[in-house]
Amino acid sequence: MRARYMALIGLVALGLVWSCGGLVPPQLAYDLHVMSILPEGRGDYTIDPDDSSTVFSKEGLLIRVRHLSDAELNERFPPLYDGRHVNPYTRDDIDPEKGYIPPRFTVFEVEIINKTYAKIEFDPAKATMESGGETHRYYDPGREGAVVLGGNSFTKYYKMELGTSGNEREINLERMGIIYKTVFHRHRPIFRDSSQKGMLVFDPLLPENDELLLTFHEFVLSFDASGNPEETIDVEFRFAVDQGTREKASAGGAG
Repeated sequence: MRARYMALIGLVALGLVWSCGGLVPPQLAYDLHVMSILPEGRGDYTIDPDDSSTVFSKEGLLIRVRHLSDAELNERFPPLYDGRHVNPYTRDDIDPEKGYIPPRFTVFEVEIINKTYAKIEFDPAKATMESGGETHRYYDPGREGAVVLGGNSFTKYYKMELGTSGNEREINLERMGIIYKTVFHRHRPIFRDSSQKGMLVFDPLLPENDELLLTFHEFVLSFDASGNPEETIDVEFRFAVDQGTREKASAGGAG
């Protein structure tokens, strides 16, 4: 009995030490840095010094690609007035097994500028992200969308996560509203002297991934008289990946 009593006192004392700042359990943060790798001797690829976008150029066509970190995404899509997290591209809850907030997706911002071609078209459903021997397809905002091409559905994703409470349904409706406004949509040709911008979203990278290849397959440069693609190209963007966890700086404090 005395041994149990002494053990209980020990546990209480240890708890007081932890809570009073003597031994604070480390808080982890996940960091992901995606840096462009330009192909050697290819003057059609450059880095924009203003925002670090990778830019591919061809006869008046500009394709700008930039990876967006979770911090940038959270800044763009802040919580609602009551603090509810509605950003559809990131999480706000700590994974109890990992001890940090893991990424929800891998997100790129794509801008296509057409200065000279009569009409061009980028189909995000034909884009792939390859890393660690795996090939990922993009997320489509519709119910079916690019699923026939092996893509994923945001609607299905958030329906699977949809809870039974009205609050959860409302949050997911807010998320889907943001998605429809911000993702790169299919079947939207870009005419001369115009541009389009949107998010290109894939599954999160595995922790061991240290490089990725983003490919725009069958990018249409011209159409025939019947409106069918006549000239297409594949455009690749290669990136180095640096990711891992770090301990957050402790704010300290006394018990």
